Parts: sequence; C-alpha cells; structure tokens
Amino acid sequence: MKLTYKLVLKIVITTIIFLAIIFIAMSFMSAITKKPFSILGTSYGVVQTPSMEPKIVVGDFVIMHQTNYDALEVGDVIAFESSDGSRVIIHEIIQIENQGFITKGLNNMDSDFDTEGYITDDKYLAKVIWFGGSFIGKFLVNQRLLVIGIIIIFIFLIFIIQAFIFIHQLLERQKYKYKTDLEKHKEELKNNKKHSAD
Repeated sequence: MKLTYKLVLKIVITTIIFLAIIFIAMSFMSAITKKPFSILGTSYGVVQTPSMEPKIVVGDFVIMHQTNYDALEVGDVIAFESSDGSRVIIHEIIQIENQGFITKGLNNMDSDFDTEGYITDDKYLAKVIWFGGSFIGKFLVNQRLLVIGIIIIFIFLIFIIQAFIFIHQLLERQKYKYKTDLEKHKEELKNNKKHSAD
C-alpha cells in the first residue's frame, strides 16, 4: 500500500512538472516569436483587449487549432497576425471574399478591413476552438511574470526535494550494505575461529 502511494505521488509530481515546463516553454516561445506557440497544431493564449466582448472577455484563455484556411466560415473566430507583424489579433470572420476574409471585433464599431485589409492564408494562424476562465486569466494578464516566477520556484523546490529523497535513499542503501557486510564479516570470523579450534 505504501509503495503504491509513493508511485502515484511520483507520477503526479512528474506530470505537474511536465505540464509546468510545457506552459513555461510555450509562454517564452510566444513572447519571443510574438505568436502563439503551437504543439501538434494546438496553441493557447490569454485575451488582453476587450475587442471581442461580450463573447470573449479580457483574461479569457483561448485554445486555438490550426484548422485548414479553406474550411473556415463566417462566424468563426480566428487568430491572425497584424499587418505590421507586431501582435496577434483574435476576431470573428464577418465576410468571405475571393481575396480573403474580412474580420471584426464584436465590440468594435468598424471591421478590420481599413487597418488589416483582407485576412489571407499567410496572415491566418489558427481557429479559436475554446475560450473561458477569465477569472484566472485576468490575474495572469496582470501578473504574468509573477506567475511564471512562482512556477519556476515551485519546479526548483520539487527538484530539491527529489534530490534530498534520492540522497537519503542512497545513504540508506549504503548503510544497509555496510550492515550486511559487517554481518558477513562477523560470520566469517566466527567460522574461522571454529576451524582454528578444530
């Protein structure tokens, strides 16, 4: 029972570390490339502007998937690169023409056409397939560096704890080995005394 508990605990800790490392790696890669970092065609982001309210609010997490550009339809919410390449915009497709899509933020008065032109395949990044969790996301938007710092410290502490456990186990094994070696040595001395007496 104790062994099963330890095994489950190790699996849980390893999973948490793995997910935290993925989260940090994706966040850093997104910050460097200024684009959502994708793993197996799926990426995430946190909404930082109110342009899609009330549907998608500031702080909402968005999960995006690299859906085929030609399969997109009016009403789909997509992520695309701004014309100057400085940011990612998440807006809804309101019109499809031969030259590309026209998009608009639900909370904006005008479409993106005047500033972004047609959203073509080379600007398109991914389709939004899920959004929500703004109660956590708002904190992340305001305190992203703090959250990443806490996760790094948490991972570091787990590694230190694991190192101490590993060292303790090594010392216990060493102690056990010395004890068994000592018992063997005593047994050998006893046997040698017996043979000498005979």
